Amino acid sequence: MADDACKNPHRLLLLYAVECGLKAVWLKRQGRSLFDRMDIDNTGHDLRQLLKALQAGSGFSLPAHLELRPVTHNQARLSRHGDISILHQVWRYGGECIVPTDAQCEHQLRQVLRWIQGELR
Repeated sequence: MADDACKNPHRLLLLYAVECGLKAVWLKRQGRSLFDRMDIDNTGHDLRQLLKALQAGSGFSLPAHLELRPVTHNQARLSRHGDISILHQVWRYGGECIVPTDAQCEHQLRQVLRWIQGELR
């Protein structure tokens, strides 16, 4: 599928694949098979923190800050910002990243996914 043809549901599945893959690498390195409550509390949906903990290297980065398409509420235009930990909500509920773009986020996630595949061999 061409990058420009991808929509939010596809991107959301990619995001979850990366999240699960990073947690699988985490477990493999620790010789464990269960991602416990302490692990969840330490990482949540923060894929940047997981990448840092796994020492994946600077070539496998994810955006620290997201600028989302503004919304209008009570005739006021509201800007929206967040970090990588909200990306699953953005794509789940039909939002759009402006900086970086959805396509740029997807590209970075694909790079991380390739790294994960190498780590899990």
